[in-house]
Amino acid sequence: MRFLILFLLSIFTFAQTNDTINLNEFQLMDYSKYKQFRPKYEKVIRLTDHTTYGIKVFSTLHLPDEDEIEIVAIEILFESKIKKKNYCNEYYYFKPIILENKNFNMSLIDDKWFEVNKDYAGKYIFPVHLKINLKQVQNFLIGYETHYENPFCPEGNGYFDLIETKSTSTLFYGVNEQLLEQNSLKNHAINYRLYYR
Repeated sequence: MRFLILFLLSIFTFAQTNDTINLNEFQLMDYSKYKQFRPKYEKVIRLTDHTTYGIKVFSTLHLPDEDEIEIVAIEILFESKIKKKNYCNEYYYFKPIILENKNFNMSLIDDKWFEVNKDYAGKYIFPVHLKINLKQVQNFLIGYETHYENPFCPEGNGYFDLIETKSTSTLFYGVNEQLLEQNSLKNHAINYRLYYR
């Protein structure tokens, strides 16, 4: 009983200390007036998260060929075929992150958690505001962190898409506050689209 009370308290604390937003509200926003950019890719690959504590995944941030842009939204795409869904958690939490490089721990965008329905319909758009001078960009990374309400799920907690990019790209997993390069997934990136002006 004591364990159950502590577990419920930790969930409530997480929800209160993090600005959690339901992503379905943002799917209704119209981003069609903005320019769009998506890395060129050859195929989409599904990545299943078998952890109970959530993951951090980062990849090279590919950007359009312009001098300066202001990113207004990041769209995370889910396009791989779903063979089996896991319903241990009806929702999980998802935080988009942009880093200046792999040694830079602070995100360049607001630190906000978004609530994701496990029955998502294919894409989620995260509103952000980030100006980037592309002449100064060196090794920016785009990524996300996940968190689950029920950490005792016996199956995979969630899934994500990777794309095999046509240009050079590096994928990292976050482990103990360090980003470890995944040599087995060379030229892979998370599946995203940028909306910018």
